[in-house]
Amino acid sequence: MVSSFQNKKQIVDFVKLLLGSNNNKQRQLQIGIGAGIGVTVVYLALVRFFRYRRINKLKQKYPNPRVALYDSAVAEEVFTTTTTIEFPFLSQTSLELALFRTYAVPSISKILHATGEFSKQTLKRAEDTGIILAEALDVYEHIERLKKENPNVSQEEIDQQRARSDISINRLNEIHGKYPIKNGDFVYTLSLFICEPIKWINKHGWRKLEPLEENAIFRTWYDLGVKMNIEDIPKTLEAMFEFNKTYAQDNVDFAPSNWKVGKPTVDLLLKLFPSFMGPAITGAIPATLETSDIKAFGLELPKPWVYRMVHLSFSLHSNIVRYFMFPRWKALLRTPVKPDPKTNLYKPMYELFGEPPYPNGYCIYELGPDKFKPSVCPVKH
Repeated sequence: MVSSFQNKKQIVDFVKLLLGSNNNKQRQLQIGIGAGIGVTVVYLALVRFFRYRRINKLKQKYPNPRVALYDSAVAEEVFTTTTTIEFPFLSQTSLELALFRTYAVPSISKILHATGEFSKQTLKRAEDTGIILAEALDVYEHIERLKKENPNVSQEEIDQQRARSDISINRLNEIHGKYPIKNGDFVYTLSLFICEPIKWINKHGWRKLEPLEENAIFRTWYDLGVKMNIEDIPKTLEAMFEFNKTYAQDNVDFAPSNWKVGKPTVDLLLKLFPSFMGPAITGAIPATLETSDIKAFGLELPKPWVYRMVHLSFSLHSNIVRYFMFPRWKALLRTPVKPDPKTNLYKPMYELFGEPPYPNGYCIYELGPDKFKPSVCPVKH
């Protein structure tokens, strides 16, 4: 009897030990889950705080969103913040798409095809365009970085950066002056550079643009258009959108030259992806265009599911950025503040298409088709 009683007692004690052990494990698990939830909540809160911090500061600094329309200095600041810090990926992507859409206008594509630059030097042509525009628009951030490096930066150094921007615009005008480009085509291209980023960011961005930002985008590109001597530029953002729509209706049309210019650009883009992704990327590109552009290129309209997949991809990207990624801490610039002291050439901060057309750097005066290079570059290098 005693032995039996002792055995039962041992069993009871063993069961209590197991239950106690399970309770400890449960408590540890609960503590772990609670800590994980707490860390996640704090992380998400910090992401949201820092994500909206810059735009909130800009809105406090400039409570009247129209100030960007009549003050070019404000427009520069807001434009740079929006396009190189808040939305660098969508800004770059939408500008590339804007340029691509100009090829759906026969009067533009015929001139571009006749140059031979698209089939012979596709990479260099794309890089020249991107670098010239970046040189024209990066001036605000160049000056800001000089000020951070040296709070007592001289006015001469600031003026040099302004002059550098003007040199790039003059170079652009010089190249364009070699071709019989219609003023309307200039205005349409300018309208795409304004309208496409606004539409893309508002549709696919982690947040919509504030009126202050839209006005800054309009004013910055408007000023560039004036410096390019473009005539009859719409005076308001609303008028620019209306012009963009009307001009496309009247001028976007099929022509063999459209795709002859567009295809080399698509082929260049495909080099960024593994070969097995080529068909998928090629099939997705039309889903980013207007129906009139697709027909003008002679392409087939995408199936509805392709549109849905493209939209889903951008939606996934925007939500990941919005909720889980901290913002950039400084502007994403293509152009350096200063030239390489060894070569006196500017070396791009990063390459868009892998192989650099200017491995040793570039001189602004020499950007563009080789046949239009100056016989003697004004800058020693």
